[in-house]
Amino acid sequence: MQSKVRWTAIALALAAGAGWMFMGSAKHKTAAPAAGPVSSEQGKVHVSSAPLQSADVTNKLELLDRPFNKSPYANNVWDMQLYKGRIYLGHGNSSNLGPAQNAGPIPVIYYDAASAAFQTQTVTNSNPSILPQAKKFVDEEQIDIYKVLNGKLYIPGNDSDGESWDFGNFYRLDGEVWTKYRNLPLGVHVYDMAYYQGKLFAALGTEKKPIVLISHDDGESWQQFATVKGMGARVYTMFQINGKLYASTMMYPANNIWGDKGYLLEINERLEKRDVLVYGSKILPGLTYQQGTTPYNKIGKNVNFNDKLVYIVGSVFNDSQILPKSLNVMTDINQARRVMLPDPNALPTDLLVRDDKVYVLTYTRKQTNLYISRVYQSNDLNTWNEILRFTQDTYAKSFEEYGGDFYFGLGTDPDVLSPSSGKLLRVKRENIPVNSN
Repeated sequence: MQSKVRWTAIALALAAGAGWMFMGSAKHKTAAPAAGPVSSEQGKVHVSSAPLQSADVTNKLELLDRPFNKSPYANNVWDMQLYKGRIYLGHGNSSNLGPAQNAGPIPVIYYDAASAAFQTQTVTNSNPSILPQAKKFVDEEQIDIYKVLNGKLYIPGNDSDGESWDFGNFYRLDGEVWTKYRNLPLGVHVYDMAYYQGKLFAALGTEKKPIVLISHDDGESWQQFATVKGMGARVYTMFQINGKLYASTMMYPANNIWGDKGYLLEINERLEKRDVLVYGSKILPGLTYQQGTTPYNKIGKNVNFNDKLVYIVGSVFNDSQILPKSLNVMTDINQARRVMLPDPNALPTDLLVRDDKVYVLTYTRKQTNLYISRVYQSNDLNTWNEILRFTQDTYAKSFEEYGGDFYFGLGTDPDVLSPSSGKLLRVKRENIPVNSN
């Protein structure tokens, strides 16, 4: 894209109040991808206007705790990841601007369902010469996402706290202790990680260009694998479909100003790479640029289900956060459709796969301090049924399921800053009518 066009777009984003996205040190619960080819799909999405066996569980919610000690925006529960009976919680804020700017370092906190207690784990350095050797936090401004890769739990180093930009970090849980690896070249941000064909891949944001790294030795060392041709200097997300791995940057939606062409990096099973031309109108179906808003969008949380990719799309917001806009189903690159949920105003925030079902967490803002959070369920990606809902003074940012119980982590936005942000809520399986099936 020519620089004149790029700066025109940035100027419009600044006018919309999104200029912080490019300033300063700007520094998915994913199920195992299904094997085999993706089947073709025709027809419209079916929704249920009167969901069978849904329940308002507001009066059945348990407040387990609010385990973080940051201010409301940094208490956002960005991610919840079940691992060996424990639910790991992400929080913090990597933005250079308020509220709660550069909120690190961040403790690694989990909820142990067996003991009904919150615990904070120890973090050590892979390099024994780095002191202190043991501490109770990661050196990051934000834990944005946890990744289960080849049976092990990882934290990509979203934005290192007070360290140079020469290297980025990742963390791996070894037994009861997290090990920090500070060895990803140019990794100002490590936004995502993937395990593919026996190799680890890392999605970087750098000072100049979006880069993907590869490790042949489980993260002990890293080499540059590719520069992504996409927009900006950050690779935000990696996902798999049709047996291939993809890395994505920012994308334009359908518009009449700049066009909607972009690129993904594609990696095949022989570890061959190529740039794949994509169109915002096809990857971000149903979205169009609206004057006065930021034109920059990204793929957020995603899961594989029934040989397809289910993914959330939203605006790049407050440095690297996401303002969700739509839920989508992809059968192949440039072949995707938007899911129309029973509540057309519902915004998706998280995804889960359990056995033969996929779940999406959504919220609907009714007024400043009144939100309805809902969970929808599908077994075919065509019909989506609401299984529960609840009302709070803010919305559920993330969720998890364990033993039939659902857990919810509350979040907030900068224009509201709810003091309830950071609460962990639970509704037990016996209070969810769909479980009677």
